[in-house]
Amino acid sequence: MLYYQFETYSRWGEVMSTRVIDNLRRVEIFAGLSDEELLHVADLCKALRAPAGKAIFNEGDGGAELYIIHSGSVRVMINTRSPDGTVAPSTINMLYSGQCFGEMILLDSASRSATVVAAEPTTLIVIREPDFRSLCEANPRIGYRVIRNLAQDLAYKLRSSNLLLRGNIRWQRGELGRR
Repeated sequence: MLYYQFETYSRWGEVMSTRVIDNLRRVEIFAGLSDEELLHVADLCKALRAPAGKAIFNEGDGGAELYIIHSGSVRVMINTRSPDGTVAPSTINMLYSGQCFGEMILLDSASRSATVVAAEPTTLIVIREPDFRSLCEANPRIGYRVIRNLAQDLAYKLRSSNLLLRGNIRWQRGELGRR
């Protein structure tokens, strides 16, 4: 188990709240929220520092947190099976400051679909799903905006995955390159 340093962000720490709000403003799932609404979200945030090479979570883990990269970067990996049957992690994405991961936890409580590892010393903003759900129940406009933005982001990712899968299937069948 990893041990991280957590810090609480609070609206009373103006400098830190301003920096967190600026970072939240850059995150697509928070697009369209006012500064006051972002302040409510910032009140839920905790900071998590992860050293380079340490897993934030592993594929198959449970969890209840959404992560936003404040500084640093992370590698997103899934276990894949090679033709000889061996299983190894494969990097599917790199994420940087202002991007988020673990966002599907806002929709369901399924296990993590990938492993995420700090590629360098990384500071994350962490929002627990139960806290976010309570905020959305108290302020439905925040919930509507975030879920709408999340649906658009997931639709984009699904379309991209479908294109990659189609290309892979065509490549395996030898269809690519044919005229």
